Amino acid sequence: MPKPYYVIGHVSGIEDDNRPAFERARKRLEGASKAMCEIPHDLVPSDTPWPTAMLVSIHKLTSRSYPSMEPTYRLALLEGWEASEGARLEKAVAEACGIPCKTVDEWLEEAR
Repeated sequence: MPKPYYVIGHVSGIEDDNRPAFERARKRLEGASKAMCEIPHDLVPSDTPWPTAMLVSIHKLTSRSYPSMEPTYRLALLEGWEASEGARLEKAVAEACGIPCKTVDEWLEEAR
């Protein structure tokens, strides 16, 4: 079974916490790759303080599969992720931890 994706992107200050864009990305990735896809909205209630939301999201993203200790997730970046302080932090942590990072479109191209 292919490794699941964890989608990140701009959330704060966007109507509905940008959930529609995250859900579209999830649907496209799952359809193209047959891999599970998780989004921060699955884990973090909308009223969660930013530091706690980052802690929860990064904890999920950096989880490892036992016994191999390989990263559990692949990171999928929504269009416009660069505008988000949190997404930039999550990407930096993912790269430092050896987690594969690509945009949603790059992952979709790879799945074809």
